[in-house]
Amino acid sequence: MEIRPYQPERDLKAIQRIWREIGWIDSKAGEAAVADMLCAGRCLTAALDGQAECMAHTSLGAMRYRNAARNKAFVETLEPGIDEDLSMCAVTAVMTSRIARKLGLALRLTARQLAAGVEDGAALAVLGVFDQGFYDRLGFGTGSYEHTFRFDPATLRVDAPFRPPKRLTKDDWRAVHGAMMNRRRGHGGCLLPDAELMKAELSFRPNGFGFGYERDGALTHCVWLVAEQMEHGPYQVQMLAYQDGPQLLELLALLKSLGDQVSLIAMHEPSDIQLQTLLKEPFRHRRNTRNSDYAAYHRTAAWWQLRMLDVGACVAARHWPGEKVQFNLRLTDPVTDYLPDGPWRGCAGDYWISVGPSSWVESGHRDDLPTLRASVNAFSRLWFGVAPATGLAVTDGLAVETPAHGSDLMAPSGALLDRLDEALCLPAPRTGWDF
Repeated sequence: MEIRPYQPERDLKAIQRIWREIGWIDSKAGEAAVADMLCAGRCLTAALDGQAECMAHTSLGAMRYRNAARNKAFVETLEPGIDEDLSMCAVTAVMTSRIARKLGLALRLTARQLAAGVEDGAALAVLGVFDQGFYDRLGFGTGSYEHTFRFDPATLRVDAPFRPPKRLTKDDWRAVHGAMMNRRRGHGGCLLPDAELMKAELSFRPNGFGFGYERDGALTHCVWLVAEQMEHGPYQVQMLAYQDGPQLLELLALLKSLGDQVSLIAMHEPSDIQLQTLLKEPFRHRRNTRNSDYAAYHRTAAWWQLRMLDVGACVAARHWPGEKVQFNLRLTDPVTDYLPDGPWRGCAGDYWISVGPSSWVESGHRDDLPTLRASVNAFSRLWFGVAPATGLAVTDGLAVETPAHGSDLMAPSGALLDRLDEALCLPAPRTGWDF
């Protein structure tokens, strides 16, 4: 087996074959989209008998870390500000051919891509999962729930005015990318600066089209849809970009206008709102459409995972105005088992952490502080607000060791979990960008 960087003249046809084998593409347009995607970011391949049989693709980006500060005086002391963008390594595609399964290739390639992301300055990594459990072996922890709604657009209770939109095609990928980069983002909102990824994304699936609105020649808010059946739907919202509430309402009103012909639209709930509150009689409509091709429903699942790559950078992003919380952290990281010798071997180790107006981390251990034992999987979920410390102690093995003697900074007991619940109370992270 040979692990090597992707080489277009040598590997493109083999990688396109892998995508066809696993059912991700089934057309020439899909093959062209794969080629466009591989022009962006970083791709590693594993070859058997000279042919690429496994690949892992990543792209650098950013994730928003939001601090819910309420006190004006506290806000003014923050450097660089309340909200920070942490550098992110997005794992955008991992796949293995039919003849190379169960050899550990996907895990080994992905681990090496994480190490490369660290070299490029990434503080964390994010990926979409085919199922829960596989990427846990690389230190990833389950992200927050995403709400998916399927509804008749005519049932939207939105009375906002809307203007005739600009028609968008896949040739407008640069404009759509610009709108996504400039959109409103909450906690966990992701950016992928490489526009070539958008070019590929808009071409992967047939029957894609969009609508948008411009100001001063730039696309400010837009929606991109994919039709399973063009006449009556279902339509799936694949991209949604807006900068403020009125723009979101204009896009929703535009979707509502399709209800004269389209029977069903599926979309992720925007991070700003509860979509159910904007639907007319959602439970009645769900009952009445059960077992139909246009069945309405609301489903919830966590399709993405994340993990820290740089503990210090992630910890420093938290600004909390309450009484500071200090503790030792004994961190384990399973990614080490899949990495060759190199400068980055994961995040395992002993740390001393302080959470407050300025949060920081140092290597080492203080005997007078309680010690939190955690996997990087669980600690990443805690730090980004996916789940509270008290809950992770039940599900993810988070545990506290109390010091031999007391501390002025922290009660020497399991109360550390309660303090962390308070200090790391954050909105549920929402990526706002599927990859």
